Amino acid sequence: MTRRAERRQAATLPLVSHTLWQSDWFTVPKMSPNMNLRTITAIPSVFHVEDAGDPRFYIFATLTSGVLRFEVVARMLDGGRGSVTGKEFFAAMMAHFGGRINLIESKWSATSGMTTNLDLVNRATASGMSIEDAATLTWTGRRASDFGFGQVLGVQSTGNTGTYQIVRVQFGR
Repeated sequence: MTRRAERRQAATLPLVSHTLWQSDWFTVPKMSPNMNLRTITAIPSVFHVEDAGDPRFYIFATLTSGVLRFEVVARMLDGGRGSVTGKEFFAAMMAHFGGRINLIESKWSATSGMTTNLDLVNRATASGMSIEDAATLTWTGRRASDFGFGQVLGVQSTGNTGTYQIVRVQFGR
């Protein structure tokens, strides 16, 4: 089957329910399924879901050799929100990839326009916290920890303490 045919077929599949389930790897937190999650692509290496009411809100994720990378938009810079929360997007992604995830890698950049995590790291490190400890306090760090990926395995950064421009973090078990 071609990749295009796989994507077309995957888009017609129902999204995995977000109810509590246990695997050998992690427990998915109990959440009511959000009927506004619209699956765009759900294949073994790519997951793209958007808010059915407003496609500006979405999660796009890739899984390559066990490394999960993603981008989620659940709130606009002006504070506007869709009908799907960031936690719901994240839980859907984790349910999709399941036990194939070995590591969650996240990159935060001052130029991306999405600076929630980077802003928190900069505030925390400016007050004396290590960059590793600060990473665990971010939205991504807390979500990763919710699924058992609460250990910071590596950090690369550009910039100085409290004014980092780029931070790349790897969360593992």
